[in-house]
Amino acid sequence: MNSKYSSYQSSTSTTSTNTTSSGSDDGYDRDAQLKWKPNASFRGVLDSVYAGDNKWGQSLGIKFTDGKLVDGVLMERLDESGEADGTLKLFAWEQMPVILDESLSADDAPDVFTEEIVGKTYKYQLVGARVEGEESSDPEDTIDFGDFIMWEDGGKKPSSTAKVLAQMLTNLGRDSIVDRNDIMNWLAVNRIEAREDLLGRELEVFKVVKQGDKHDFHSPVVIDTKTGEQVRIGNGGSSPASSESQSNSPEPATKESSVDTSDLVSDLPEPVADFIEFCQDFGLSDEDQIRTNLTEMAEEDGNSLTGEMVDEVGEDEIVATILG
Repeated sequence: MNSKYSSYQSSTSTTSTNTTSSGSDDGYDRDAQLKWKPNASFRGVLDSVYAGDNKWGQSLGIKFTDGKLVDGVLMERLDESGEADGTLKLFAWEQMPVILDESLSADDAPDVFTEEIVGKTYKYQLVGARVEGEESSDPEDTIDFGDFIMWEDGGKKPSSTAKVLAQMLTNLGRDSIVDRNDIMNWLAVNRIEAREDLLGRELEVFKVVKQGDKHDFHSPVVIDTKTGEQVRIGNGGSSPASSESQSNSPEPATKESSVDTSDLVSDLPEPVADFIEFCQDFGLSDEDQIRTNLTEMAEEDGNSLTGEMVDEVGEDEIVATILG
């Protein structure tokens, strides 16, 4: 596995026990759809964010222009006649029939690949492949795949990937979430827009797999390629009113918990409050796992959550608030 992904797996920032799926008929022009797997990455310029609503539930649509493959194997899906059906899928090298050692190169990617999901077989054809950091790769020889859209939603409830990206990339931040567990009514569909400070910026996007109480989950990571900074929930929201409400209100209106934690949350540094919300959102209830995640996140270089913040609030109090 690329060490970039493993470094992000060591901390808790966002989680999902569900695989991400795409909205199918939300009434927008049909750009190429991208489906993506953990431990593979791409770059794209953020163009717009949509909210879709159909009989399967609500979806978050994220449109990028100038897509570029960074690491992994990019395939286009074929229909029964063997023609591309407009769906791209980004696979990790770990999913390919290759030997994962130092000799791995883009040339090892298969021309054709099949995947079985819930008893149905999908066939894919190679678009391009890259091994990030491969010595033989020319940095100028990029694999471009144009404009595309990702649809993030969920199954019986919205996936955590969808919820986190909604809070991270939209003007509403935390207020983009209406009900964290209702796939039919989880998103503030009539007020969703892209964050103005991120529009037109090139972002690198990938997700990693992290360990939860009972199941592994997916955690999306978004990096501004110009600054090298990781994009986080609440960083530079595009709406002054939204930013003001987040900083002044005792607790975000969309935060849901089985207990009233407003007295504690109102005085917390924002990174600590984020950690508490993440753990509650994703159902983490194992005390040892929570403490491990908290320690690893506080010790990670460049993370907004620091050991000083944990000491100031108190590890026991943070854990007690999460467990309610």
